[in-house]
Amino acid sequence: MTRLFAFMTATLVALYLVMTIYGAGDLRGARDPVAAPRPAAQDAGREALMPAGQDAAQPDAAAARPTDPDPAQPAPEIVQTTAQTPQRVQEFPGPPLRPSPEYVGQTPDEAAPPPQGAQGPILYVTGSSVNFRAGPSTGDRVIGALGQGDAVEALGPTDAAWVHIRDTAGRIGYMSGQFLSPAQPD
Repeated sequence: MTRLFAFMTATLVALYLVMTIYGAGDLRGARDPVAAPRPAAQDAGREALMPAGQDAAQPDAAAARPTDPDPAQPAPEIVQTTAQTPQRVQEFPGPPLRPSPEYVGQTPDEAAPPPQGAQGPILYVTGSSVNFRAGPSTGDRVIGALGQGDAVEALGPTDAAWVHIRDTAGRIGYMSGQFLSPAQPD
């Protein structure tokens, strides 16, 4: 164990010495300022800004410094990122969607009419898809789900946590009162 500790210490000291000796100095400062990366917008139209007879592949020190563009020259066209981004295409589309058997012939925005022969107050579902159950708890069996704007008949008090309801298909169950409103949603 002592040998391992001594070996690790010697290795760390050696690395420290190597980094101290060879790591000193600013390596970025030693680079050629001409080769420093520049934004692509600065390179656009560079050939148009070069003096006559100068080759763009071999710039001299004066040409390498950024200069103000000539006001007589038109500015290079800037391409917006939305034009550069390719449109996404779904490579493996699935089969066409079909409505569930209980919703065949209905459009999603179509609200169900009030139940026929309703004796109690009419309430409307405010959630996008709300379960109604056989009993007044989330532990009871789900009878079905109703969508936003569907009308139901209240068979009991409407201010309770769980409201006893009948839907347009005649099914009777309970729905949480927080998802029912006497005003029809838009």
